[in-house]
Amino acid sequence: MTNLLVSLLSLFGVAMSEPTSDSIVSRHGEVWLASQPSEADLDAWAAAGAVLVVNSRTPEETAALPFDMRAAVESRGMRYAELPIGGASGASPALTGELTDLLAASEGPVVMHCRSGTRSAHLYAAYLINQDPEMSTPFETMNWPGGRDMGMVRALTPAPDH
Repeated sequence: MTNLLVSLLSLFGVAMSEPTSDSIVSRHGEVWLASQPSEADLDAWAAAGAVLVVNSRTPEETAALPFDMRAAVESRGMRYAELPIGGASGASPALTGELTDLLAASEGPVVMHCRSGTRSAHLYAAYLINQDPEMSTPFETMNWPGGRDMGMVRALTPAPDH
């Protein structure tokens, strides 16, 4: 089905491809979960049509990278956002609200990453539960193969509106 869609879109001059990046750990629709990207990974994401990169690493981790993540992402035409989880940043439900706004404003693939992808997967799991409070299997829904801590997901999930 995907090949048919890509073929039909190409007839209308629309390019669509999957990133050939080793850092992509899992995909759920237009949300791709990834480990820390290299600059080559950023090239692959941009070529595949990603419009936004969401970094869940702490400011200290991001500052220690061998390149300026924001500048590298933006120089490739993608938007960049930081929603840090861990360390002094902790895990706040406000991050899920920010992610909700970012995803709603994005028209195209969004890559969420941290060192291994696990913090990003937990933030995305909180987003999925916030969208559907009856959801009990967010990690299966997003095809996440890594670690799963529902305590962290609960810490990131906003309280229901009453």
